[in-house]
Amino acid sequence: MAKRKSHGTESSHSGKKQKTAHVHETPTSEEVYTGRQLRQLLAFEQDLRKARHGLQSFKNLLDSIANGEDKNSEKQQILLDFLESVKPKEEDDTVPVYLPDIIETWSMAAQLNNENVMSAVVVVLALLLKIVSGNVDLASYGLGICRTLLQKQQQELLAKNLSADNGKDFIISPTLRLLREAVTLDGGALAAPIFRARNNTFKSLARNIGLRYLGEGIEDPKRPSVRTNAIRFLLSSLRLLHVEAKRDLLSQKEIVAALMRHIRKDPPLLIHEILDTLRTSVILDKKLPKDIKIRILNAHSLIRIADLYGYSEEPVEDENDGKSGRPSVEESAHAFLLAACTDADAGIRRPEHGCYPEGVDPNATPRGVNDDQSMDFGIDSIPWMSKFEDDVPVRNTLIAEFIQTLRPWSNTKQNELLVTIFEASPELIAHYFCHKKSFMFDPKLSATWIGYAALLYNAIQLPIPSWFGHTKGYARVPPPTSIVLGNIIPLPMTLKAITRCFSIKSKLASFYAIRLLTLALQKLGRALEMYREASSSPNSIWEEAARRLVDEFYQRIPDIKDVIKCYTALDQDDLLQRQAASRLLLLYYEVIPQLALRARFDVSPMLLSVIKRVQVSEESDEDAVMSLLELESLCTAAKYSPSMRWFARASDMPHSPFTTLLRLSVEKTSGMSNDNLNTILHWVANEHQLVESRPNSPGLSTLIAALKKLGIIDAAIWTFLDNCAERCARTPVKYLEMIEEQLGKANLPEDDDDTIAYPLMMTIAEQIPFLISSSLSKDVLKQLTKLLSEYLGYSLAAGVSKPFLNATRELFAAGFGDHKFGAKLRISDKRKFTPEIQEDSHEENIVVVNGGNNRFVDGADGDATYQINAQDLEQKLSVPVVTSKDSSLSRWSSKTPEELVEEGYATSLIGLLSSEHASIRKEALTNVVKIAAKIKESAYDNSQQAWLLLMELAESARSAIADGPLPSVIVAFACKALDVLMNPLHCLYEKVNLFLTSGPVWSLDKIPLMQTILQDGPTDDGAFYSEISWLLGFLLESLRTPADIALFHRRKVFERLFALTCNPFMGPGLRTQVLRIVYRATSIEGGSDTLITRFGAVSWLLAQRDAATDPTERGIYQALIRRLWETCDQKRIEAWSQGGVGRLVK
Repeated sequence: MAKRKSHGTESSHSGKKQKTAHVHETPTSEEVYTGRQLRQLLAFEQDLRKARHGLQSFKNLLDSIANGEDKNSEKQQILLDFLESVKPKEEDDTVPVYLPDIIETWSMAAQLNNENVMSAVVVVLALLLKIVSGNVDLASYGLGICRTLLQKQQQELLAKNLSADNGKDFIISPTLRLLREAVTLDGGALAAPIFRARNNTFKSLARNIGLRYLGEGIEDPKRPSVRTNAIRFLLSSLRLLHVEAKRDLLSQKEIVAALMRHIRKDPPLLIHEILDTLRTSVILDKKLPKDIKIRILNAHSLIRIADLYGYSEEPVEDENDGKSGRPSVEESAHAFLLAACTDADAGIRRPEHGCYPEGVDPNATPRGVNDDQSMDFGIDSIPWMSKFEDDVPVRNTLIAEFIQTLRPWSNTKQNELLVTIFEASPELIAHYFCHKKSFMFDPKLSATWIGYAALLYNAIQLPIPSWFGHTKGYARVPPPTSIVLGNIIPLPMTLKAITRCFSIKSKLASFYAIRLLTLALQKLGRALEMYREASSSPNSIWEEAARRLVDEFYQRIPDIKDVIKCYTALDQDDLLQRQAASRLLLLYYEVIPQLALRARFDVSPMLLSVIKRVQVSEESDEDAVMSLLELESLCTAAKYSPSMRWFARASDMPHSPFTTLLRLSVEKTSGMSNDNLNTILHWVANEHQLVESRPNSPGLSTLIAALKKLGIIDAAIWTFLDNCAERCARTPVKYLEMIEEQLGKANLPEDDDDTIAYPLMMTIAEQIPFLISSSLSKDVLKQLTKLLSEYLGYSLAAGVSKPFLNATRELFAAGFGDHKFGAKLRISDKRKFTPEIQEDSHEENIVVVNGGNNRFVDGADGDATYQINAQDLEQKLSVPVVTSKDSSLSRWSSKTPEELVEEGYATSLIGLLSSEHASIRKEALTNVVKIAAKIKESAYDNSQQAWLLLMELAESARSAIADGPLPSVIVAFACKALDVLMNPLHCLYEKVNLFLTSGPVWSLDKIPLMQTILQDGPTDDGAFYSEISWLLGFLLESLRTPADIALFHRRKVFERLFALTCNPFMGPGLRTQVLRIVYRATSIEGGSDTLITRFGAVSWLLAQRDAATDPTERGIYQALIRRLWETCDQKRIEAWSQGGVGRLVK
């Protein structure tokens, strides 16, 4: 068919509609002076150029108001006049339409497809609503405009704008801003109606969220992209909509996917808004069902948020409004993921069963498996016990999928997140390492390998869940061995990898391997203890599971010979690694002795080497402590070594290991913690019968005390003692027979438990003649005489039979012969001696000897109670009162704010507010205000909280310090609260901040936070006892004067403390703190009277004594009752109780 010819000219109309390109023309405008003028400018015009002229003039007016240029409120008055003039009249039959001319102009522009006017209308309306929302008087106009927008015709106009082509940002963005202002107006009054019209108001929202900024550099905050405006509209809706509406909104997968798809490319401020809104309005919204939360917190979303780790933020010039103080994007993402993955109530974590995998019933046992009877089939009869070596089914599959995408070895925040997830959901530990096949622990000395090692260290360090994850006590069946083993020593820690860490020449690799094995052995010890707790008989299924766990653990760790080889290859100067390796050797002997003893390893050479180094070392205090810790570990390991020769002298050592340790305990470690060394010495002495192993025997303590009394001891005496110890250990029967002979001469029964004697004394008596014959100097003989006299005196004070000691003294004197020093031997007068007997941890009874009397005191119920005298009670319960010196008034001036708060200068100054001198109190108050100002002006992290606390303290004290000292409770609280504010992770950080913001002045006759801690419950789960411990320490520091006793009386503090101890799960440390408060009260005038007459302290102590099972604890309660009686007004209390309290004490 031929083409039709055109009969017109070139300029004639072709008969086809021409497509015209959109042209942006700069709109004209004029200054607006009156509301009437504005109404005329906005009147409906067929000519859209004039309409645009009016809209631009209106926009200029609104811009000047929004930017704060309207200083005299003239333009705001123009706006108010205009809104009042166009306000529709209320008629029953018609729906009011606000701004009808603008709405009609918008409708016409949409019909003619005039995009410039379509954009100008929504720009003006969005700006108008923004101004109206900030003025309460204009709220009614704003609501009317929004209701007009929700009418059917305007909804279609909104939908047309929202669905404009992708490149029409100038139409879409202002429309989204308009909708956001409408949603947030008047606290979200119209959020629900706007959502009900979502077919139009939320038109193309998913598409618009995907229209991100494509320019170069960072998105300008003043000209946000379509994605930014769309996201802010969505977030505002989530904040203000009710639960059902949020549920419908989050159910739209396209919106959720679009929100998370490009989040890493969003500007930092927008990311903060997204994460903060999702956290507060979705995660922490407990009314929102968990299945809806999972819609937005799915694995895809979590992975996208995890991509924000390592987000690089570039400085933005326009950040002068305080935004620079916000956390980084990485920190915000980290906090969001922590809340989402670890909070069982608010997040997506589901309750789980710890070491019991999903689908397993731990209380269902096959026939024949019964804890109360002998097993017929054993642990192999449980079908699922060996099923989970390659895969572990879990309940939290979503989190399990997410954590597989993390890279914890390359980012410390991801490491922390993963470890926190492991702690909250222990079931994921074994599952994670089962599926993380790329996790290789072969040492390569790279940053990645160090990250691997750090993750393994943190994972092993996590505690085993209570009852292995079972909800109520231990289950009938133990958890699968492979899962428990995976929690103790993760799969990447293979025997090959650990052995290679020891074999390669790298201190770092071997150190990591040593520390990991140490943690694994400690965790295994705790697991075996839990198995024993769950077991009801030696043949139970739990015992069999424990044996299997140990057997499989053997297959995963290197032999002790490899550890010994690594230890011996370490440099002598590498003290840190040597201490860690010696600790590992000790754990081999303590936790898995069967494997350790297979090696038949002699600890003596290594022990002697360390002893020699400690003897001759001139190290710093820190290095000396590390050497001592290494020595203590080797000594404890030597206890378990059957080939250890305690009394054999090496060729290069002057004395045996036992005597060398004894000398170190007396001389080298003076002033340092040598409890473990004393424990070893006591054990060796008992094991080799240097002393008698009786329950009330003071053991080697008397000899140690006598040696310490002498100070510097001649080498000849040490050699003499070494010879005596070696002879006594070699032939103990000989010296036991000598004891029997001496007891017979003293007419003492041999089988009496109260008859204490020392075989070592007999050895010394036998060897004295040989020592005297070696021509010693007079100074050495004089020192020996004094040593023996002190030894006899301390033995008498510790409860050794006096007739036996008299007979022993005669033997000592006979050994001296006719020497005049023999006549000087005497039993020194030691009125009191409390030996520090170090018992092994497995011993059931801990013996404390007081004076010469080590008798049991029968309690009210006939149980044994140890007698504790006043001095011992003071040592256990007395806490010195800390006072501030007057020099604190001037010492603070040259310190930095960090030093003022963290090094105690501020607390010292606060303490002076309770000074007895008014001038000091007033000067201290002035300085507190100066410190507060100095801290506020600094860049100190916690400057605002510290300033607020100090200023509230100053205001509270201002009217009181002229009349007398500030109450101790206020001073103590200020000091303790300042310590809390330094640590944002403190369990009371939130409560202290809430208290500070509750009012500017503190009540001086109330005890801050006591009610909150005791009745409101802990802020963080598991922090109850930590908060109680802080409160008890605070109350102890608050109790100093009779006025404080009166305040405690009015506030019923002792009544609350006595009730607190009724908690059966309260630990002994917290109970001791309560007793310290009671003891402090008895040292204050009138305190004992108040405790007895007002709070029934005697009855409470009697009840606590009768309920206690430990004899020492019972003795403390009995001694405290006696302390109350001795410090009270006895005549008054006798009359008040009709003699009852006195009879109880006697």
